[in-house]
Amino acid sequence: MKNLLGGGGCKIIQPNASLVGLFEEKMNLILANQSLYYLPKNTLVQNMDEFYEMSEKGAVFFATMMSEKNYYFKHAGKEDSQGLRKVVLEGRLNETSYIHFVKNATDLKELFKPFKCLYLGEYDPIYFYEFEGSAHHFIYVGVKE
Repeated sequence: MKNLLGGGGCKIIQPNASLVGLFEEKMNLILANQSLYYLPKNTLVQNMDEFYEMSEKGAVFFATMMSEKNYYFKHAGKEDSQGLRKVVLEGRLNETSYIHFVKNATDLKELFKPFKCLYLGEYDPIYFYEFEGSAHHFIYVGVKE
């Protein structure tokens, strides 16, 4: 953390690159909120193993993943060989994304299995406001033993 706070210590990570050697110190908290589902499955599995190795014993891992209940899934194509689905949205959101959707909590637990599961949950903040549809995500909290 010293490098980041001292200025000029910011490191650029290339797309789908290994995280090995990125930090000098072991981590005790990893937060991955609404970010990991953009990674191809093989990169995500590799990064999970690297997160585990980069963590101190007792480190907490918190992540969210987009579920198949999410509005985006209704606009997704077939899953490709990398576990991603092309999502094309028109109108207000007007975007094209490639997303790795999670079917259920069991799949989520399997995906993040290097860490011991402490909590599995879910949230859907936007559905409450009745926009285009559900923004359903699963929540995973784990620990390195």
